[in-house]
Amino acid sequence: MNRSRLFFALIVPMAVIWSALAIGKPATQPAPTTAPLAVTQPATHFPTPAELVAQLKKKQGEVAKQPKVAYFDLSQPLAEKPADFSWFGGDTEVLTLRDLLGRLDQAKADKDLRAVLISLSNTELNLSQAMEVRDALTQLRHAGKRTFVYADAYDTDTYVAASGATDICLLSGGEIELPGVGFETMFAKGLLDKVGVNADYVQIGEYKGADEEYTRTQASDELRGELNRLADSLYNHIIDTISVSRNLPAADVKTIIDDALINGKAAKDRGLVDHLVEMDGLKDLLQSELGQKPNLLVDYGQSAKQQIDFSSPFAFFSLLARRPEVSTRQSVALIYAEGVIVDGPSGGGLLQRSENIGSDDMRTALRTALKDDLIKAVVIRIDSPGGSALASEVMWQSVRRVSKTKPVIISVGSMAASGGYYLASGGDEIFADPSAIVGSIGVVGGKFVLQGLYTKLGLTTENFSRGKNADLFSSSTEWTDGQRRMVTNMMHDTYVQFTERVMTTRKGKIKDIDAVARGRIFMAKQAKDLGMVDEIGGLQDALAYAAGKVNLPAGTYDVRVLPAPRTFADLFNGESRSSSLSPLSPAAALNSTGILSALPAAARALVMRQLTIMQLIDKHHVALIGPVLDTPR
Repeated sequence: MNRSRLFFALIVPMAVIWSALAIGKPATQPAPTTAPLAVTQPATHFPTPAELVAQLKKKQGEVAKQPKVAYFDLSQPLAEKPADFSWFGGDTEVLTLRDLLGRLDQAKADKDLRAVLISLSNTELNLSQAMEVRDALTQLRHAGKRTFVYADAYDTDTYVAASGATDICLLSGGEIELPGVGFETMFAKGLLDKVGVNADYVQIGEYKGADEEYTRTQASDELRGELNRLADSLYNHIIDTISVSRNLPAADVKTIIDDALINGKAAKDRGLVDHLVEMDGLKDLLQSELGQKPNLLVDYGQSAKQQIDFSSPFAFFSLLARRPEVSTRQSVALIYAEGVIVDGPSGGGLLQRSENIGSDDMRTALRTALKDDLIKAVVIRIDSPGGSALASEVMWQSVRRVSKTKPVIISVGSMAASGGYYLASGGDEIFADPSAIVGSIGVVGGKFVLQGLYTKLGLTTENFSRGKNADLFSSSTEWTDGQRRMVTNMMHDTYVQFTERVMTTRKGKIKDIDAVARGRIFMAKQAKDLGMVDEIGGLQDALAYAAGKVNLPAGTYDVRVLPAPRTFADLFNGESRSSSLSPLSPAAALNSTGILSALPAAARALVMRQLTIMQLIDKHHVALIGPVLDTPR
């Protein structure tokens, strides 16, 4: 609980304030006995052009002598992928993880740069992003750069990111929250029973757990075991990271986590931070530590932006109609797969961010990468709990088609579970962030039977059908024993296909598919030991590896994001992506009304993801989805 969540009030009676204002104040002001002396104004001296040039050169010389410090303000959430829309066809205003890591990498090799300063106040990071920032700061430290990180308060993710710095700064009245690791999964069977809804579900893989939210009131022993093992792994990983980064005994870090809330003074005394300072005192701190007044470079590593001439309507609309320039250099394509896997387009209008991975969009992006001769390799960045089995197969086939002529490297961010791992298994090599969740190879499917709800509402249904199984997916009837066998057999076939797809590329790496399948989930290191991933590393590592596979030296190639952000010019060509969610779907309805805006960001994302999955199940009845968890905390 941040202190910023508490409200303090200092109330002073108005009579006291009035008295304080009246003390020592005479009733009337005496008139002056003498007139003020006249002051002679000195003649104004205007510098000559030569003097101005000399002053400018002197100022430039002084600035040149100041130690250069790159400053990064991460007061906004760090995005995984670029915005889907760019007004003027250039870089979007969203700071992405890759942008930040690239600029930090540039700082590492910059001989004129003395230090880096990062502000993490009000920053939203997930643990995988935090680990990548922490690794980048560690590399800067090894390159001899001083690295300063500041926050008014740290939580687990931002502190993990900051732990790679040489100097961690905290507001003296701030605090550090390190409460440990926890998952929370919600079970809705009690609610469904009350409203008369029955979740008629089947799962393949006893550790799958994705259906238990609807069919149970608490976790099964199998799911409980998986989540406990995952919590253990994440907990130990965080302890080890802080212990190594801050040179603290692991036992001390465990004690700190058990204390959970550490105030500023205690944090410094226990070695968690190096400086207690307010934000406005950072320049003085840098001057003290670096020996000179610093020259803060607030736009370090940013590409120059084209100035907009708002006085000229023709110039303005010309910019609106402009399309981004296509690179003419050899490139590595970067494709983001973030969200729930759905059939067709990803969803979202021209100005709306898509929260899903559409099979059509993925297939189009991969087709573009395959046909473009300048693109020599492909990296797919995955953060997905899975989704549609059919869409997963569509994307896997597209990846394999590209891999016949160009290497396809996978980078797993926070998660590649179920359908997300299905997609990942199509790549030639898999990199995973250290805190990534991998696996959940299994299948879940079913339908919601609403007859009890209809009865409570006074609704009745009458069925007119032909064919023995015409009511197979009716919302009014549960499956018969024969229908359940049919669905189970179909899901079993999907499970077999899933494992076969995995072993197509992982044969010789995964020794026993049965040991890693059946719905089990793993952290990256465990997944690597089992042959499910090849390397522990971040997005930059995957991009460098892909370039190396096709003999592209650093600095000789571009990274092209596919599909490129849409622009205002797309409107003139009638281009827009239709939403994969019906306007009347629960997710679309709640999102459009703003009801979810009252929820915290993590909870809002969880609800939206859950509603999308429910709609997906209603559409296909068979899906590749991992357990729906809140963000580890």
